[in-house]
This record gives sequence, C-alpha cells and structure tokens, in this order.
Amino acid sequence: MSIQWKSKYLLSLAGSILVTAALAGCSSPGPSASDRPQGNTPASEEKPFVITMMNLSVLSEPPKENDPIITAVEKLTNTDLQIQWVPNGTYDEKVNATIASGQLPMVLLVGSPTPSHIKSAMKSDQFWEIGAYLKDYPDLEKALNPEVLKSTMVGGKAYTINRARSLVGDGMIYRTDWLNKLGLKPPATLDEMYEVIKAFATQDPDGNGKADTIGLAEEKGLRGFKFILAAMGGGNVWEVKDNKIVPAHESQAYIDAMDWYKRLYQEKLINQDFAITERVQNIDNGNKGLFGFRLGDNDFVARHTELFKLNPSAEMDTSSILEGVNGKKLLMDAGVSGSFVIPKQTVKTEADLRRILQYFDKLSTKEGQNIFEWGIEGVHYSVADGKATRTPEQATKYAAEVIQMQQAMQVADGSLAMEGTLDKYTAKFKAAKKEAAAIPDIFVVNPAAAYSSATYDQKRTQLDKIINDARIKYIMGEIDGKGWQQALDSWMQSGGDKVLEELNKEYQADPNKQ
Repeated sequence: MSIQWKSKYLLSLAGSILVTAALAGCSSPGPSASDRPQGNTPASEEKPFVITMMNLSVLSEPPKENDPIITAVEKLTNTDLQIQWVPNGTYDEKVNATIASGQLPMVLLVGSPTPSHIKSAMKSDQFWEIGAYLKDYPDLEKALNPEVLKSTMVGGKAYTINRARSLVGDGMIYRTDWLNKLGLKPPATLDEMYEVIKAFATQDPDGNGKADTIGLAEEKGLRGFKFILAAMGGGNVWEVKDNKIVPAHESQAYIDAMDWYKRLYQEKLINQDFAITERVQNIDNGNKGLFGFRLGDNDFVARHTELFKLNPSAEMDTSSILEGVNGKKLLMDAGVSGSFVIPKQTVKTEADLRRILQYFDKLSTKEGQNIFEWGIEGVHYSVADGKATRTPEQATKYAAEVIQMQQAMQVADGSLAMEGTLDKYTAKFKAAKKEAAAIPDIFVVNPAAAYSSATYDQKRTQLDKIINDARIKYIMGEIDGKGWQQALDSWMQSGGDKVLEELNKEYQADPNKQ
C-alpha cells in the first residue's frame, strides 16, 4: 500500500537555531541503559525493551494500545512500544513543538524529504548515524533500498530508516474491454497513447450511442504529468546541466510535455475541468464508466471496485512501460514516505541504539513482513497449500486493522512476505510495478535529492505554485511561450535563484555527486 504524505516544515532560520539548541541542550527521561538489554542479544532471551516513538496516525481514529498488529510486532521483536500517535493534520506542528521542547522520543518519524532543520541537526551530531552499523543488521540493510538510502544521506552519512515505498509511482490505467471493442492494443508509445485516448473520446467505446466519454481523465495537480515528462526526456525535479543543478521545468522536455497536454485540451480529449477536478471525482467518474484512460499510480486500478459491480463486463489493466524519446524511462519516485530518526538526546548509548536497530532488523525479516503484508493468521488470512488467502470477512478486518500499521510502521517493501492469493486488480498493479522496476536504467533519479535548501523549505509552496499555475494556464491556452518564460523569471525572482545557489553549493562540495 502506498500513501502520499509529505510534511511541510516551514521553519525560519531562528526556528532552525532553536531546534539545534533544543536537541543539544534539553534532556528527556527514559529507561536507563542499565535497565535495557545490551548489544545484539537475541530478543527471545531479553525482557521487553521499551521504545518510545512518535508516529503519524493515517486514519482519523488512532490505533488503540491493545491493537492486534502492535501486539504481534511487540511479540516478534520483544519490545514494549510506547507510541504517541499524532493525526496527519497536526503532525508537522507536533514534531516541531516536540523538538523545541526537548522532550523527544527514542524514535521520531520525520517527513520526506528530510527538512533542512533536521538535516542541520544531523550535521551537528544530534542524531545517530546508522550507516556504520547496518552490516550488523542484515535484514534491515537489505530492506533499505541502496538508491533511496543514497538519496536520503546527509553529508554522505545515513541517519534515516526509511519507510519503503515503490520506486514506480507513475503509469497508465486503461479499460481493456474498450480497447478490445475498438480493435486497439495497450499503447506502447506516446503516439499510440494519443490514438487510444482519441478513440476513447470519439468512437463511443461504451456503446450507448452518445458522445459522452472522456479520453483522458485528469485532475488538478496533473497527476500524470511526470509520466509524460519522463517519456519526453525530462528530468526529475532537478537536472544537471553544465555541471550545475538546474530546475527540470526549464527544459525543452517540460515544454514538450505541456504541449502534449495542450493538444489534448484543444481537441477536447481530456476533461475540460481538469484544473479543478479532485481525485475522488476522478475515481467516481471511473466507477460510472465515464472514462477509459487515466495516468497516475498503478494502484488506482484497484480503486474502481464500484465499476465492476455496476458493469461486470468491464475490464481494466495497468502498465508503467512506455517507449519515449530516450527509451523506457520513469521519474524515480522517492521510494520513501517518511523516515525514522534516532535522537542522541534520548538514546544516549550505543547499546540502546543497537537494540533499536535490532527492532527494525526484526521487522525486516520474513516474519515481520508477513505481519504487515498479511496480518495475523486466522484473523486476517488463512493458509492453504502454503499460500495465504483471505475470505471477504478477513479482507475487511485486514483493511480495518492492518493497512494503517503497514503504512505507519513498515520499513521493508514486503518482498519477503509469503506468497498468497491477491484479488485480481491488486495483483495487476503489483505485477505492473515489478515489471517496470526490473527494466535496466528505467529510472531517472533526482540528482539533488540528498541536498537541502533552507529557502526551498521555506518557500516551496509559493515557488511550486508559480510553476503549477503557469503550467495549467499554458495547457489551457491562457498564456503562450512568452508567458511561460515570465513565470520562470518570477520563480527565480521569488527565491528560486537562492534555492539554486544553496543546492549547487552542496552539489559542488559533494565528492560523490552524479
């Protein structure tokens, strides 16, 4: 399961100084080292090790203390987890207030990308660097994707235990029954995609005799833009040009991607209200059979359960493979949705650090991954012929009790979990992601992912809005190339020039830069 959660830490320089002071000068009570198990002793031979943690509650109702998944995790890891669950809407504020107060837990979840003030604290030795220890925790080391780990390093050192997400975040979702009716195949190129979208909009694929179908269903934020940008040869947020970090939105490929969308808009092959369409509306329109093609995360192929109830003959499929100007390319997703960090203020000894790493190592084993992928045997799944399977009742309990824990606590990608029988469309999107990820050199990485800019942290919302608003206006024909250039100039004048200065300072100082 994947969720889209990105924390926005809009702290001033003064706030950053306060953070460092709080981390360095304040102390929070916790179990003393003498009361805790030492080193790497097997969990079964120890008394439960207390771990205090602050974590994000994905659902409006936070988990209860006797939550069955937390209980299973505690049993597996021989820990006593004392978790403070904070609602999504107030998590950023709570993290900042907790840091400022100095009352830090032993394990703290921070957002992605790691905010600059947290990075500054890492450089000031306020968090444990874990890279040197990973060799002693092989299951955890295997769970941490090396590309993602590299992109989240600070000063060439690893401080974060990342909650894993697929590197494949973009793809095509389409009605295969419509393709079959119109004698078409799943698109393999941009030109073929255009032809499919045009046919879906103009050739009455639902057979009701009305011109009421949408070719491409989009939503505000242009969920599929990254997929098209990759096919056009574009960069992943940033690019390296003439040995400097530059914005991807300055490239010709970015204009080409906008022109592709502009053509669809002018020919009315895309919903004309895409700029104000919410995601939930798109899902609803898909369930009503109003469109046959969309772009975005592959897992949305499993979000249209109502469609199959209303129209049992409907079929959908998904793929992330498209031949673009540079071959098969995808902008690599972050591969992480928040990270766990370990403050030295609270975790004072290496022995305690090792016990926390042992906890995460145990979560990364096959047994740990089974808990998050399947739940508890007999409750959330059963085993038949060595494979997991779920009844409808078990699936309901899984959705209610396991998914939030998977999203909140799992650091592995679930690949070691036991095999099982998945529902048809979950199997489809998992297979599509796996197939794309297996293609050599498919990912276009973000070359500045490991660098920080305090200005960008402070002005990200404003700067992104300048580009996103201008992109919409360009696609809708409200501005031309000259207007687009004016938006780029405004981005620079509004702080973008300072962002580039800060990123390039770190880039030039990085001996491992790409």
